[in-house]
Order: sequence, then structure tokens, then C-alpha cells
Amino acid sequence: MSEKRAETNLIDYLNWRGDLTLAQDPFNEVDSLLLSVLSYINFSRLPELRSKSEADAVPIGSVCRQLTAQDEQQGLSIHDYIPVMQQAAATERFRELRMLGYESIHDEALEMQFAAVSFLIPDGSVYLSYMGTDRTLVGWKEDCNMSFMDAVPAQLRAAAYAGEMAAGCPARMLRLGGHSKGGNLAVWAACHLPEALQPRLLAAYNNDGPGFCTDLLSSQAYRAVEDRVLTIIPESSIIGVLLEHEDDYEVIASSNHAVMQHEALSWQVMGNRFVRLAKRSQMGKVSDGALRDWLNAMSPEERQSFIDALFQVLSQGGRLHKLEELWDGGVIGGVNLVREYAEADDETKSVLREQLRNLVAEVGEELLHTAGEGMASIRQRIWEHLPDWLKREQ
Repeated sequence: MSEKRAETNLIDYLNWRGDLTLAQDPFNEVDSLLLSVLSYINFSRLPELRSKSEADAVPIGSVCRQLTAQDEQQGLSIHDYIPVMQQAAATERFRELRMLGYESIHDEALEMQFAAVSFLIPDGSVYLSYMGTDRTLVGWKEDCNMSFMDAVPAQLRAAAYAGEMAAGCPARMLRLGGHSKGGNLAVWAACHLPEALQPRLLAAYNNDGPGFCTDLLSSQAYRAVEDRVLTIIPESSIIGVLLEHEDDYEVIASSNHAVMQHEALSWQVMGNRFVRLAKRSQMGKVSDGALRDWLNAMSPEERQSFIDALFQVLSQGGRLHKLEELWDGGVIGGVNLVREYAEADDETKSVLREQLRNLVAEVGEELLHTAGEGMASIRQRIWEHLPDWLKREQ
């Protein structure tokens, strides 16, 4: 049975400890999560934030006053983040923060989605906040590409961005962080800091970000910074343990269940840190193992073929660009997906059939075993709605 959890989160943290300045209580992991999720907000309408020079930084309160509903967060969270930013800007702790270095890149040709924004902190550091995956299909495609590419474009850009921000704030120490894919980018950028900049690195915060395809974690580049990397995952984390990931991570409590624990505002806070748990949940460990076995059964080339085929169908041949376009399609959208699959070439169909059957067999059976007899009826209902081609040869 899980430990009893305090039902307090980032919002409560701002209410209870927002009156403590950073001089009174130094920057901590909860502060990092706050700045990480703020990078999901779309600051594209504010050109004054694009400068990477410390001299041009804009007070956080000024930024808040310009934001409207059209600028709301671009991730998958059900929560709005602009009110969180406004609440933070009204506290003694964060009102002196200044912002700069915003950029956002979507390049379908490169299969790249990247965004980041930086915060000047009164303690003399600069926090580079890397955004996680947004609601674009290219963003999700790039995440999947991490399973077979040595480096995806967003990782390369994350490292270059760190160098540019270090040059624009030459006297400041560096903190890098992000949530989900943003956490992955923060660790990647930390490992690829030029040697001259590494003494300026205070910390790299990986908030439930996926791992890496290559042997990065055994490299000299990682060993040079690993004592400054903090990896945090909720007990039933799935995203944060994909691919090769750090073994040294902190397991924390969430008020949500299963995959919904990825939602940052569900993470439980006590004082100036997250509520620690002794170990991951059984469901989290089994889902990790099942997904890892499924991925490891494929060569990098097979992973690429599967991912390309999957997104060819999901994007309906490149006609759709955002997850909302899939969701809003309803029944018609489902029919279009079926039609796209039916019209695909034989190779695409074969790749999808084989790997999706493997996924259902590997992950479905493991999760069923862990969840127990009570999940049998749910699995049966799922099975009944699977298309015949996916059921064959099971």
C-alpha cells in the first residue's frame, strides 16, 4: 500500500511559501517545477522576450499583464498555466524575476518541435526552462524519433540555446530544467555544455522526462555533470522511464493515478520539496518493463519504420498537424484513419500490424497480470473493440 499522501501541490506552495524570498529560502526543486511548466505558455506575441541579452530582460509582472487566453499553455494538461504564472508573479518570492530568451520552433521537414524561455533569478543565476511536448503531431513524432536517433533536432537546439543564454548572461550561474521532453532536453544540454561553461552549471532538473536512445548515461559527458542532475518521477511514471534513463532518481507522490501522474500540478509538495516515496508503484514498474521489452525487441531500423508508418496514418498523409484535429474529427475522423490505413501500401500495413500486435501482447498481458483479476473485464471490452487485423495471430 502506498504511503499516506499530503494533498498539497504547486498552488498550495505559492500560497504558503510565496512570502519567503529566495534570500530567505534558497531556490529549490519546487521552484524549478514552477518555472518548467511556465515554458508551456505561448509567449510568441511578445517580441520583447526574444532577446537573449540580460540587459533586455522583462519583469515577470509586465509579461503577465500582456497575456490573454490565446496564449494559454500548449501541452496536454487539463489545467491553465497563465493563472499559475500570475499567482507566482504576485508573490514576494517570484515578483523580482525577469524573463528573456523566448524562442519556439516547429519544423515539419526536420521533424522538430522546440521551445524555451529563461528567467533571471535574484540569487544571481539564470534558469533555462525547456518546454515539453506540445499538441502538434510533429512534436510527438520527434519524441518517438528519440527511440532510434542518436540526437533529435530539439536536443541539438537545446544545447545551442544553453550556450547562447550563457553568453547573454555572462556573469550568471546556470540552472537548466524542464518537464517531460523538456527534462530530457535539460539533461542533454547540460551534458553538452562546452567545458568552459561546465563550472557555471548549478543544476539540471529532469521532471519526469524520457530517457535517451544512446549510451549517453555512460559517457564522460554525463559523468562530468551527473552530480548536478536531479531526476524526479512520480511513482507510476511511464514517460520518465522510457528508453535508457538515470537509475538515480527521486520517486514522489502524486494525487493522480497511472499515466495521469505525469501532470505536474498533481505532484505533492510538503514545505520546500516534493513528498518522497520509498519506491515506485508495482503498476509503474511493470509498465516500464513491458514497454522496455517491446522496444528492445525492435532494432533501431524497425523502430523507425514503425514510427514513420504510424504517423503517416495518424496525420492522414500529412494533412493533419495537431492532436486537436484528430480529437475533433469524432466518428468522421475515425473513419478517415481507417481509410488512411486501408489505402496505405502493403509495407506500411505490415509494419503497423506486426508491432501493434506485439505491443498489445507484451504490454497488455503484463499490465493485466499486475492489475489483477478486476481488470479482466476492462481488457475484454478493449479487445472487443480492436479491429480484426490487430486480433489475428494473437
